[in-house]
Amino acid sequence: MKSKKSQAEIIGLVIIVLLITMGLLFVVKFVVLKEPSDIKKGFVHSGLASNMVNVLLKTTTDCRGSSVTELFQDCAGFEKIDCNDDSVPDSCEKIEETIEMIFKNSLEKWNKPYELKAFVGSRTIAERSYGKCSRQSDRESKTYPIPTDRGTLFIKLDICG
Repeated sequence: MKSKKSQAEIIGLVIIVLLITMGLLFVVKFVVLKEPSDIKKGFVHSGLASNMVNVLLKTTTDCRGSSVTELFQDCAGFEKIDCNDDSVPDSCEKIEETIEMIFKNSLEKWNKPYELKAFVGSRTIAERSYGKCSRQSDRESKTYPIPTDRGTLFIKLDICG
């Protein structure tokens, strides 16, 4: 009689061990081996868009030591800063040159499609794009407002993909 009772206890322990093992397998399969979500990818692109616009606006140029932010404000305004440079006569052209240099050596080199647009109302100050950004593609955007004497200048960068 004792041997049958101990056999039942051992079978009960085996069943408990099997249930725990199956539970751990489900945890490993659905939690540990789960593919990373697209949230991280979106966050990286969003951070990249924000950082790229920050770098652009904080860059100091050789046009009278002005930052790109100051050049944007000047270009959107009534008067244009004379850069005293034969190849780049005013602030608007210096903005285009600086945007080209920064984006060619970063996003374009990394093969990341983007669209950049700077505008005051319906007037476009600067525009640049690389690659294909379709309407259906995932976009991460960052828009920065800059006050000017003509209204608020918006700089919008969309990174696609």
